[in-house]
Amino acid sequence: MKLGDLIDIKHGFAFSSEYFGPEGPYVLLTPGNFYETGGYKSKSDQKHYDGPVLEAFVLKPGDLLVAMTEQGEGLLGSAAFVPGGKPCLHNQRLGLVTAKDGVEVDLSYVYYVLNWRDVRQQIRGSATGAKIRHTSPSRIGAVEIPPHTIHSQRRIASILGAYDDLIEVNRRRVAVLEEMARGLFEEWFVRFRFPGYESVPLVGTPDAPLPQGWAWGQAKDVIVFDPKTKVPKEADKPFIPMGHLDTVTSLIASPESRTGNSGAKFRNWDTLFARITPCLENGKTGLVRDLPGVNGIGFGSTEFIVMRGERSGPAFTYCLSRLPGFRDHARSSMSGATGRQRARTESVATYAMAIPASDDLFDRFESAAWPMLELVGKLGSMNERLATSRDLLLPRLISGQLSVEAAERDLELAA
Repeated sequence: MKLGDLIDIKHGFAFSSEYFGPEGPYVLLTPGNFYETGGYKSKSDQKHYDGPVLEAFVLKPGDLLVAMTEQGEGLLGSAAFVPGGKPCLHNQRLGLVTAKDGVEVDLSYVYYVLNWRDVRQQIRGSATGAKIRHTSPSRIGAVEIPPHTIHSQRRIASILGAYDDLIEVNRRRVAVLEEMARGLFEEWFVRFRFPGYESVPLVGTPDAPLPQGWAWGQAKDVIVFDPKTKVPKEADKPFIPMGHLDTVTSLIASPESRTGNSGAKFRNWDTLFARITPCLENGKTGLVRDLPGVNGIGFGSTEFIVMRGERSGPAFTYCLSRLPGFRDHARSSMSGATGRQRARTESVATYAMAIPASDDLFDRFESAAWPMLELVGKLGSMNERLATSRDLLLPRLISGQLSVEAAERDLELAA
């Protein structure tokens, strides 16, 4: 049957860019809010809108959207549900998916259909555009899918939804753990409310008051920037491209395998900091974990600044890389042609910061914050396994290769 036999798709509105900004009463959704495999993704550089709107283009939580423009590799045709919270706007790059009049359809099932590789390939195959590819409601409606009754649709959506529910719970736990680690960093090293601070008086300095015994220094006094790491040219090795870094968490997608060693070189527990626009502004930063081998080494994009804690540790280093003041300093050091500006490592390393009287405070911070970031890594790995299981199950269920009854039995045993 045709997908258009089940659903209608409506284009969004071309909202005026003069009202875009980092704040505003509305969130302007774009394909950048979609994961490639489907689902809503919050963004550190989220666009907001503070202008006139038509009520017809204000979305409701739970509305189903499909990406009509390839704003990022693999996003064309990806689907996501509108989140709760601040009202979201329906812009022209997204299609609003609704049930066709008189047709009973489960939109959660449609969400999984749209994120099925076979369907996405049909959507991409009919897209047009030289530099940026676009699709249309009619082209998506022409996509062919296996027929399923409404009862079967609901059961398939329920099975696949169980995996996504677990993934979402883990994502929320990751967000909380990251917030806790970063909050602890700011409490100790920015607000100077570290353990025992009550008995340490503040002393005036030419720049700002510091706890007694502390001194002003630079990030390079406690962190090594772009450290020398030996990565052999021979054989396949882990490679991390820029696209594998997240914009809001320390998680990095599983590395690729490549020969050679051209690019940034790093090892486990290093922080990768994007130096180039717009990745720096978007917040792309990651903490290297679980590289295989005794030394756990790898290489990646030439646009990474590698940060390695020496006097400090990996938790301190990562949390510093997420500090707004540190990121502002990095942006202020950018140079180069418009659209290809880069932060210079030597300038980023001069970030002015307060350094504790004793390195013991660094050790105590690692003891408190590292378990949080370690659990973040474990939850990220768990989500990758859950997503792999779901993605293997999805085509077999929708195509009919695996019966719903068999999948329900397997899910019950797994639970």
